[in-house]
Amino acid sequence: MMGRPLSRIERAGCGWKFAVLLDAAQGARERESAFDLVQAALRRETRLICLQSPQLPTTTEIGVFLTMLGMIASPAWAADVTEQGPDETFMPYVRALYGYDSNLFRLQNDQEARAVLRTSNTAESYLTLGAGMDANLKMSRQTIQAHVELNQTRFNTYGQLDNDGHDAYLKWAWKIGSRATGDVGVADTLKQASYTNVKQPVKNQIRTRRGTLNGAIQLAYPWQVQFGMESVRTSNDAAAQLLQDATVDALKGGLQYRSDKGSTVAWVSRRSEGRYPNRQLIGVMAVDNDYQQWDNGVAAVWKLSEKTSMTGKLNFTQRGYTDVPQRDFSGLTGLLSLGWNATEKTTLNASTYRDIDAIESSAIENTTASYALNQGVAVGADWKPTAKLTFSTRLSHDHIAYAGDPGFVLSTQAVREDRLTMAQAGLQYNVRSNTQIGLILRRGVRHSNEALESYRYNSAMINVSSHF
Repeated sequence: MMGRPLSRIERAGCGWKFAVLLDAAQGARERESAFDLVQAALRRETRLICLQSPQLPTTTEIGVFLTMLGMIASPAWAADVTEQGPDETFMPYVRALYGYDSNLFRLQNDQEARAVLRTSNTAESYLTLGAGMDANLKMSRQTIQAHVELNQTRFNTYGQLDNDGHDAYLKWAWKIGSRATGDVGVADTLKQASYTNVKQPVKNQIRTRRGTLNGAIQLAYPWQVQFGMESVRTSNDAAAQLLQDATVDALKGGLQYRSDKGSTVAWVSRRSEGRYPNRQLIGVMAVDNDYQQWDNGVAAVWKLSEKTSMTGKLNFTQRGYTDVPQRDFSGLTGLLSLGWNATEKTTLNASTYRDIDAIESSAIENTTASYALNQGVAVGADWKPTAKLTFSTRLSHDHIAYAGDPGFVLSTQAVREDRLTMAQAGLQYNVRSNTQIGLILRRGVRHSNEALESYRYNSAMINVSSHF
C-alpha cells in the first residue's frame, strides 16, 4: 500500500534546502537551544491550525519553522540516541508530484468543451511541490503528534488555477489513570475544490477547520464507555460556492464489548447539527439548509482468523430540515468491509456501503448545500513481491442520488442520479529507506440522467517523496 495517499495534491513553494546542521560535539546545550527554538516556532504555527483563526503564516515564519526542523533532523540530533526515545521523532520531508488528466473539468463531449474552454482539448497537466514535517513526542504516558505541510500547485495551461495550500494538525493522545484514555486535536486544511461538477476553470479553495475530542473509560472488563465530540467548519472562497459554507457540530456516545480474541461490538449514538449561513436560492425562494441528524446503531470488528477480519457498522439515520421537509431522510446506512491476508505478500479487501454526506466524500462530488445518497461497492488488492516494491489495485462502483437537493424536490424534474465507476492501479518503490517513488493510473466513467453530466477521464500521477 502507498505510504501516503497519492491522490492528495501536496507541494510547497519553500526551498528544498532548509536544514541547518549542528556539530555533534557541541553537546546538549545546543540541542536544548534548538528545542526552545522549535517550541517557539510551533507556538507561532498554532495560528495555522487554530479553528477560529483565518490567519496564514508569513514567509518569514515558514522559513524559521522549517529551519528549526532541519536542526532537529540533523546528524547532531541523531548522534545522541540515548537522549531520544524511539517514540520521539521529528521528521521533515519534501515531495514533488506531476499529474496529468485527460478531462480535468469533466466535460461530456467536444461541443461542451468548445463552449466552456473554446477548445476541444480537455487535457491538463500540473506540477505540485510540498514540504513539511511529522512529529511525535511522548511525555510519560501522554503523546503529542503534529503535522505541518505547505503546498503549491502550478498548472501548465490554466494558470488562473495556480494555488497554494496547507495541511496541519495537532493531536494529544491522553491517559488518566488505568481506565481513561482518549485524544483531543485540531486540524486545518486549505486545498483546491474539485472541478467535477463546476465543469469550468474556476479557482475555489476550500478551507476546512476541525476540532475533535474522543474518550473511553474502561468499566468492569470487557465493557467500555465511549464518548466524543467534533466540530467541522468549511468555507469556500469562490462567490458561486458560498452557499456550501457550513459548520457541522456532533456529539456521540456508546458502549463497547471486547471479546478475549480482540473482536469488538459497540452500540453507538451520534447527533449532528449542520448550519449553513448562506441560503440557497431556488427560483424566488431562499431555502435554509440547516438540519439535525441522528445516527443510532452498532459498530463491530470481527477477528475471523489470523488472516481475516471484518469491519462493519449499521445505523438507522434520520435527517430533518425545517425548510423543504419533503427532502428529509430516514433509513438504514452503513458499511461492511472484509480484509484477507491471502499470503505474506498479498492482501485482498472488499467493501459495500450506503451513506449520506454533505461535506466530505471520496465519491460524492456534491455542489448543493444538502446531501446525496451514495450506495456502492469496492474491491482492492495489494501485492508486495519484494521489501521495496508494492503494487495496488482498486475498482469501485457508486450509485449517487441527489435526493436531498431542494432544487429537485421543489420542481417536477426527476431527481438526478449518477453512476460512477472508477478503476485504479498503482505502485510504490522504495529507492532508499527514506525515499519513495509512486505511480497511480486511474480511469473514471460517470453516467447521469441529467444532460451534460456524464463524462470519461484518464489520469496519471507520479509522486516522489523523501524524509530526513
